[in-house]
Amino acid sequence: MKTKTRVARPTDILKMVEDELNLFNLKTKKRTRELSQARFIYFKLARKFCSYSSLAAIGRAVKRDHATVLNGLKKFDTEAKYDSYMNTVYNKIYSELDEHYVPPQPPPSFKDVMQRINVLEQKLNQILENGS
Repeated sequence: MKTKTRVARPTDILKMVEDELNLFNLKTKKRTRELSQARFIYFKLARKFCSYSSLAAIGRAVKRDHATVLNGLKKFDTEAKYDSYMNTVYNKIYSELDEHYVPPQPPPSFKDVMQRINVLEQKLNQILENGS
């Protein structure tokens, strides 16, 4: 099995959605149902696989602001209940991303951060004691 080394970027996901749905440009200002739903799928996938990216950064890739991304995430959940095709496309692209890209890492817990700080403090104290 190949080792996954690439981290997904919003532009990678955008290209995958456009290719899967045979759409030319999701950056257009048009608000047809087809384009809107494609953007919703993109927003959902980008939020899932680009957890390091802000909502504004995800939106910039399609010339939208963070509020539009938030609204699109809510609309995806609503519309996907009634439109099985949206779920099918989402799941297909999700599978491709999962296969080829490194999955996003959950942020460390507060406990993990505190443990790491304690270890670093101990190392720093050792260095200071040995250096004086």
